[in-house]
Amino acid sequence: MDLRRKTIGWKKIAGLGVGLVVAGQFAGWNYGLSRASWPDMIVATFLMATLCFALSLCVAELATAIPNAGGLYTYCEESFGPAAGYGVGVAIFVALAVSTGAAAEFISAYSQFVTGFGGPVFKLILFAIIIAIHMKGVGEALLVLLVAGLIAVLSLLTFGLVMLPHFELQNVLPDGKWQIDAGGIFACIPFAIMMFIAVEQTATSAEEATNVERDIPLGMFSAIGVLLLTAMCVLVLAPGAGGASRIGAAADPLLEAMRAPAGGVAIWLAQIVGAGALFGLIATLFSLVFSASRQLFALARDGFLPALLSYQNKSGTPIVSLGTIGLIGFPLSFISPDKIIVTMVTLLTASYCVVLAGFIRLRLNRPELHRPFRAPGGVVTALIALLLSALVFVACLSANPDALIPMGAVLLIATGWYIARRRIMPVNEPEGKALDATQNT
Repeated sequence: MDLRRKTIGWKKIAGLGVGLVVAGQFAGWNYGLSRASWPDMIVATFLMATLCFALSLCVAELATAIPNAGGLYTYCEESFGPAAGYGVGVAIFVALAVSTGAAAEFISAYSQFVTGFGGPVFKLILFAIIIAIHMKGVGEALLVLLVAGLIAVLSLLTFGLVMLPHFELQNVLPDGKWQIDAGGIFACIPFAIMMFIAVEQTATSAEEATNVERDIPLGMFSAIGVLLLTAMCVLVLAPGAGGASRIGAAADPLLEAMRAPAGGVAIWLAQIVGAGALFGLIATLFSLVFSASRQLFALARDGFLPALLSYQNKSGTPIVSLGTIGLIGFPLSFISPDKIIVTMVTLLTASYCVVLAGFIRLRLNRPELHRPFRAPGGVVTALIALLLSALVFVACLSANPDALIPMGAVLLIATGWYIARRRIMPVNEPEGKALDATQNT
């Protein structure tokens, strides 16, 4: 039972990567400016770009060697055994699934502002439509995602062009001096990573990639390139036009920046950016639903969760897993999104630490493993990403210690299920996923 339909090319993978992240460039990142200076935020952003690029290099190597819908958890299972793989898989699934609730709430709020239609009924219809498109087939879902993501990126670039003439250095450097502070950079990190986090989850599409050796690395790195470009647009030009303190306190930083310049910006330009934000949020929700459903499907297929969750329709789509994402995301869309976001970042960065340790172990212990793509720098690259991931994890806990509560609850429930499941039906040790992947490559 697999997903190898070979219908996803690198452009759709790039669209998936952009879609997973792009909503974080419209809002959320700016809260770092309310905690530290603009130079601190710039440094934190480049550190997070370095982390996500180094992580993606390592994940691209693993994805081409072990193409599996389970993505990161499969690599941990291959490195450390089923218990570690299961733990990482659950952490990633929970992070992605609960984030669908936050994305739906953002979409509802923005739609209410732009169209006057939002609220519970809107969210229910939103989930129903997105899941129905996914059930029709992965090609159709990712085509919609690609279009929505493209519109979002174009609106961000439009914002950059419109704001460029309004940039004033004193808005970001009031005293004219570039000064950075280690504490300020640390405070900015949980928000700076919102511009890049989760792009590595494109690895869950490896089973369905047309040519995994080419499509995964090219798609993933194309997504990072686009995200870095748009991140610089908003990070430099939004506070540069509107003022760092003003943008740091805004719920809609891009629109706030467009309201700030003397004389204002034409209303139709603001509407374009607003529509782009709505499409960006929709693209992110599409991506989260795709990645979370593949994670759940793979956990069920490998015997960690009930087999019903791995049921597929005639198109090879895991429809029960998709429906489950909706059942989780809809009620969570009524919870404050900021709490969900910090928990999501904490869970993902904790999983990154395990994945990168697994990458290092496979490099040292399995040098014979066929690796169609090899991460430049190898172990050194992984160590850099590992240290930065640990830094993000600590920064998130420092910013919101309450995130430990839901994480502890998830860990307790997941551990209980794992123990009970092994007593009923023992989970086998990994039986050469990497070898099978080599044969398929």
